[in-house]
Amino acid sequence: MLCVCGLVACTTQEAKQGGTGGSGGGGTGGTTTPGGTGGTGPVAGTTGSSDGNGTLCPLPTDKLITDFTYTPSDAGTTSTTEVRFGGSGALQGGESYYPIAGSWPLTSDVTKNNWHLSGTLGDYSGFALYFDNCDHLDASKYKGISFTISGSVPQGNAITMGVGTINDTPTGTWMLSPGGKTTAKPTDAGKCTPTSGTQYYHPGCGDPTTQIPVTATPATQSVLWASLTGGTPDSSVTSSEITSIYWFFPPPAGAGTTTPTTYVVDIVLDDLSFIP
Repeated sequence: MLCVCGLVACTTQEAKQGGTGGSGGGGTGGTTTPGGTGGTGPVAGTTGSSDGNGTLCPLPTDKLITDFTYTPSDAGTTSTTEVRFGGSGALQGGESYYPIAGSWPLTSDVTKNNWHLSGTLGDYSGFALYFDNCDHLDASKYKGISFTISGSVPQGNAITMGVGTINDTPTGTWMLSPGGKTTAKPTDAGKCTPTSGTQYYHPGCGDPTTQIPVTATPATQSVLWASLTGGTPDSSVTSSEITSIYWFFPPPAGAGTTTPTTYVVDIVLDDLSFIP
């Protein structure tokens, strides 16, 4: 089985460990969360909710999430791998991706005012949004998410998009029990108890997903919450309880082994927005 990543958790459909930024998610059959170094969890001093609802993010103030406008700092401290979005008192966060090291790292670049992801894939690879100081989002005033995408994904000419929700996300208590996710807390958002598994394999808990075509010419993809299906135990998205938003590439044959069949990807995303 595979696992995958978003706000963030991953699942048996496709993801693996190691992102930058705080989250990952998705897939039928199980869920998981890649590691990261950029996103933040609940604010220090807050405890979240003991009933699995976790800490609610501030409401989005605008349908635009990010257009990836890059503004380099004079001191050269601005990240070239992600663009921060949002502001004080409102939904804010950034972007994560994985893997960031090893034999087949994915590369992220935002210096051309878009999100350019490329690399030679030999392992599970993907990318996600993360939101600061919270672990679930109420996006019920919106119908879905839109973005432009172009590039090359030779294996299938498509990527998978997933959206995790509270009922399909493993409980914080369960995530602690396998001993793998040491950053989990019992108060994290999540109400699903897997039938078995580990940090990156959650049978019985899985996110709704959909396929996103990738062509050489930029195309706008409008992904309605209703078009994401196949979650477990809830098959569709509960838009008031979103825990992760992420995408992942088709895993190469032999992913997770020392001798995979690699392939090269090169894609560009832009104009990421909620759909009113």
